[in-house]
Amino acid sequence: MQKKMTAAEPFELNRGSVEYYQNPTMYDFDFKKYAPDKKFYSNMALSLGGPILEIGCGSGRLMLDWIKKGIQVKGIDLSEDMLKTAEKKLIRAGKKYANLWSLEQGDMISWSDGNKYNLIVSAFNTMMHIYTFEDMDLFLDNIKRNLGTEGTFIFDILNPDFRWFLRDPEKRWSRTRFKHPLHGCWYYYTTNHYYDAEEQISYVYIYHEPVNEGDGPDYTMRLAHRFYYPQEMSYILKRHGFILDSVLGGFDGSALDMFSTSQVYICSL
Repeated sequence: MQKKMTAAEPFELNRGSVEYYQNPTMYDFDFKKYAPDKKFYSNMALSLGGPILEIGCGSGRLMLDWIKKGIQVKGIDLSEDMLKTAEKKLIRAGKKYANLWSLEQGDMISWSDGNKYNLIVSAFNTMMHIYTFEDMDLFLDNIKRNLGTEGTFIFDILNPDFRWFLRDPEKRWSRTRFKHPLHGCWYYYTTNHYYDAEEQISYVYIYHEPVNEGDGPDYTMRLAHRFYYPQEMSYILKRHGFILDSVLGGFDGSALDMFSTSQVYICSL
C-alpha cells in the first residue's frame, strides 16, 4: 500500500531545536561519514590553542579530536541525550585525557561559567537554531562575556540555497535506503520542508519508514533552521563589535560565493 504523502508545514520552533537530537545513535549514524569541517577546526584549535569552549558540542565529534591533541576543552549542549553520548566517547578515549575535558548542559544564549576562553567554536550550523534577532543579540553578548581578550570566535552556518528553498513541500526528497542501526532492518529516508521566506526559517521533516511494512515503526523527526545571509550576518557581527578576520565559503579556505554550501566566520574583538 502506498503511503500518503504529507505536506510540510510550520511547527512549534522548540521542537525543531530538540526533536532531532533526542536519538544520538541515529544522529551519529547519519553523520558518521561527515568530515569536511573536522580538519579545519582541528587546525584552528592547534594554531590558536586552548582553552576551547564548544557551544553545541553534540555527541562529541570535534571534542574527541581536540583532546587527543592535548587541548583543554569544555563542551556545552542543550541536549542531555547528546551529552551522555559525548561523555561515553570521551571516557573511552582514556584516563590520560580525563583532565582535558568537561561537559555541561546549558542554553547557548545564556550559559556562562565565569571563565574566559581563548577559542570559542560553534560548529555544524548550531547558530541556525537562533531564530530571532533578539536571541542572536543575547547570544553574541554572551560570546563576548566568555571570550578572552585575545580570543577568537569561529562558527559556520549554511549558505542560503534558493534551489533548495523552492522544493515542493508536498513531495518527498532525498530518498535513501539504509539499514537502521537500532531496528536492524532496511528503512527509507526521505525529507520535505516548508520555507518561511519572511522569517527565513526552514521547517524540515525527516521521515524514517521501513522498506517492508511492519518490520519497524514509522516515525518523523522535525528540524528547524533559521537562515542568515552573508551581508546580514556580517552586519550583525560588526554591530556587536566583532572584527571579521576571515569569511570563507568552505572549510578548504575557498572564497564565499553564491555556490558555497557553508559560510565560515573567523572573528575577534
